[in-house]
Amino acid sequence: MNPSRKTSKNTGRKSARGRLSAVLLTLAAVLCAIVLFGACNEPSLPSPSTPVPVYDLDLSYDGGRKALLDGELLYTNDTGEELTSLAFHLYANAFSEDTSSPPCLESERADIYYNGDSFGNIELSDIKIDRKTADFELNADKTLLTVRSAVAPGGTVTVSWSAEITLPECNARFGVTQSGVNFTGFYPVLCMYDDGEWCTEGYSPVGDPFFSEISSFHVTLAAPTALVPAASGEVTSSESDGGVTVTEITAENVRDFALFLSRDFGTEKTTANVCGSVTDVTYFYTDDADPSATAALAAEAIEFFSSAFGAYPYPSFTLVQAHVGAGGMEYGALAAVDPSVKDEREHALTVVHETAHQWWFGVVGSDQINSPWLDEGLTEFSAAYFFLRRGDEQIYTDSVASARACYSVYSRLPDEVGFDGRMDRPLSSYLTAGEYVAVAYCKGLLLFDTLLSLAGEEKLTAALADYYAANAFSVADGHALAAAFSRAGFDAAPIISSFVRDTAVM
Repeated sequence: MNPSRKTSKNTGRKSARGRLSAVLLTLAAVLCAIVLFGACNEPSLPSPSTPVPVYDLDLSYDGGRKALLDGELLYTNDTGEELTSLAFHLYANAFSEDTSSPPCLESERADIYYNGDSFGNIELSDIKIDRKTADFELNADKTLLTVRSAVAPGGTVTVSWSAEITLPECNARFGVTQSGVNFTGFYPVLCMYDDGEWCTEGYSPVGDPFFSEISSFHVTLAAPTALVPAASGEVTSSESDGGVTVTEITAENVRDFALFLSRDFGTEKTTANVCGSVTDVTYFYTDDADPSATAALAAEAIEFFSSAFGAYPYPSFTLVQAHVGAGGMEYGALAAVDPSVKDEREHALTVVHETAHQWWFGVVGSDQINSPWLDEGLTEFSAAYFFLRRGDEQIYTDSVASARACYSVYSRLPDEVGFDGRMDRPLSSYLTAGEYVAVAYCKGLLLFDTLLSLAGEEKLTAALADYYAANAFSVADGHALAAAFSRAGFDAAPIISSFVRDTAVM
């Protein structure tokens, strides 16, 4: 996400089981055939080495505030442990009236809910494990689903459900916005499993409260023909009949799946040259004075980051202009930019920032809830570095100076305010969006600028390419980052630690 660029407005169906069988038959071949190239002068790397979760989603949307969802998840237990349950985030229920974890701060509410308070949710029914009625429970505000099931190490289960979705009217990640419809986090999202337990931290009004593993998706969307879809992955078929269009979409090995719909989308298409291969870039826009320039900038960023850090691994990239409650937001093989970002420089920085998230959040995952600096700080630096190498040195200089000024303001607050400059801290500990930006984005950018100054450009880019290669399609932490710098010939661990623990003299 890019909250540092806040706007004035903050923020007919087929059987899922039948298609899932086809997906399973091809999954092993896909995992062997798809390769992720390293930096363009580096050896290629394999895609995920273990079977990833596979979601099969049938979404039927009525064009208003209601949708029906039939879904299945094929899950293979690669934890090495005997599991007794599976846990799922129900992010849509953070938008319900009685939630204990609202999707925005109270100070942002009037801007986000443009027609006054509006609520949404997901109501599940017919939850099954391997086609048998499942034993499950929901937490108090229904944002966490726990399904009881014994799964041996290496064992596979299928979880299925039906659901009715109600969309809120709001300019946020999930809902009917002033320019379209946003379906993100609309399906039960399997929690990450780490250190012997499911990571079940709930929604937060500050930051990006999402932490999930690489998965593959097959989505069938039935929606009014007037609505143009922009989604993660590739459209494999589209048929219209009686005012309804059924679109099939496949997204392989992505961190999550997002879908945006609008009657007003224009499209601009171009391509990026990723280490000799063609990547399709499609920009869906509603209010852009120069959409071809925006699409070209995204393609240029993909080419640059592929060369600097390691190749973009997907056949396509989708950029969409949509109200998301902040300057922009990142998803698997897709990025969103808010149409209210009008300033030319801010628009360009936002496009490049969200594109860089495909490397830091997308292919290389991290715990965005407890260590948000690792993807946001590195992404903020990567965007500034793109402009530096492009010849726009002033943008880099201004970005660093702005970050320094922002962090300085917060770090000098009186002690009684209780500002905490530590970077490994949960989203729930941030009292304001500004404090979060100062620590995760600004201080994160200053950390990587410091590493650039001390390690030099050659070692820094070698370290980040190594970090990308070593942690592709996985989850990394600060220790993995320090290890990559060590392999590149620079001991970054003390510097990273001093910033993260807030012992560095800024």
